[in-house]
Amino acid sequence: MVMAPSMKIVFGLLTFVTFGMIIGALFQLAFIRKLEDSYGTDFPSFMRRQKNGYLQLPRGATFWDNDKEAELLRLGYVKPEVISWLPRILVLHNFLSMEECDYLRAIARPHLQVSTVVDTKTGKGIKSNVRTSSGMFLSPEEKKYPMIQAIEKRISVFSQVPVENGELIQVLSTGMKKISITSPITITFQTLST
Repeated sequence: MVMAPSMKIVFGLLTFVTFGMIIGALFQLAFIRKLEDSYGTDFPSFMRRQKNGYLQLPRGATFWDNDKEAELLRLGYVKPEVISWLPRILVLHNFLSMEECDYLRAIARPHLQVSTVVDTKTGKGIKSNVRTSSGMFLSPEEKKYPMIQAIEKRISVFSQVPVENGELIQVLSTGMKKISITSPITITFQTLST
């Protein structure tokens, strides 16, 4: 069987590229191995090597103990769960700390008003047996509180919406140990106490 000259060139190029890729992969493996060896076997106190050889990072925020930005964003505590990509629905578990929940509850409790529905005839809000929640919006003055600013920054980072594009935070109470907070995105969290 005789190969055409053009086929010899193609075969030669494919062989050259294949060997080049193999040699490149070997160099990458050697580099990675050398990089791993440069860390030594003494890992920082926050890392542990598992039985399968992988490093295990800590749970919670201990990895970021000295990082105020990470503490503000609750990195290591907030656990995203994708419910749907279209429409985009995410549940951010542990988004607020219990202290933040208590703080928002304390601000909101004296200002809660019964939620209303729109009257189709007049267009005004009226009370309804269907809607049983109470709610309130934080005031522009309350928005200046450091803890509220920290929560709004966290909302901004996780939602990818600038703080200045957000509305005032709304606190809703259903009376069933569940409070919702809405801003650029809707955040619902459950509390353990009323």
